[in-house]
Amino acid sequence: MRKKENTAYSTLTQNFNLLIDEPLKKYTSIKIGGPADLLALPKNKQELKGLLKKASDLNIPITLFGGGTNLLVTDKGIRGLVVITKHLKSKINIIKTEPDKKIIFTDAGERLSKVCQFAINHSFSGLEFAAGIPGTIGGAIMMNAGTKSGDMSDIVQSIDVLDQKTLTFKTIEKKDLDFSYRRLKLTDIIVGATLALKEKPIEKIEDAFKLNLSKKNATQPVSFASAGCFFKNPAQGKSAGELIEKSGLKGARVNDAMVSQKHANFIVNMNNATCEDVLLLKQHIEKTVLKKYQIKLQTEVRVEGE
Repeated sequence: MRKKENTAYSTLTQNFNLLIDEPLKKYTSIKIGGPADLLALPKNKQELKGLLKKASDLNIPITLFGGGTNLLVTDKGIRGLVVITKHLKSKINIIKTEPDKKIIFTDAGERLSKVCQFAINHSFSGLEFAAGIPGTIGGAIMMNAGTKSGDMSDIVQSIDVLDQKTLTFKTIEKKDLDFSYRRLKLTDIIVGATLALKEKPIEKIEDAFKLNLSKKNATQPVSFASAGCFFKNPAQGKSAGELIEKSGLKGARVNDAMVSQKHANFIVNMNNATCEDVLLLKQHIEKTVLKKYQIKLQTEVRVEGE
């Protein structure tokens, strides 16, 4: 923690239950990341609002993330306050049922896997594409997580957010959301979402989930620490994984960071990889693919920290 921020940090820690110099590798799926000066795990929307207001008043920089998937934190860590929203969860509710539409509400901190199980239990179809996708609902919406068979933009009807500037809660309807490939353009903080699903026989839903999950387990390195697919699929038609594999990069490594032997678009942490290791491997992949195919790969994983 930097000395010049000690007074502001001390004031914030007096008002909230915060962790100091907490290693962020404990909170990321790739198990990499230096310390956060301050770390908060708010359990409800009002605590989140109060925390952000106080930090803003004290001019403390704020970084937010959810389940820590699709995230790479630098070895030096993140300065200021890190807020992890995965504990913003209390309910998944059915709020409306119509013949052709079943609307559910979920808090942003709920695990996507838990919402998928809720949908299965109620014979609601629409989330089958999400089988095996890690992380929280809020994170999945921000990344517009998905597969070839669908993504979050297909089912999101509206989101509840906390406006970071005004610190007020509001609802944004789907027509006003700017979704694109693996991204939602949004500066507000998602605290909840309504999803539009459809009723279908439970056997068909279960079969689709099992099929998608078995495909994922057969083709992705699910038993290794990773940040998920590292690069976006380029617009030229070929998948990033195919380009990396055909460039002969499966198994390429920098220390303990390695291109997965199972799926070339995953960089896995074999044991004690650092962020620097991953970034050096990322640069090697980008240069090799660019030289061979004249295609510049774009990172899907978000990098945070100094």
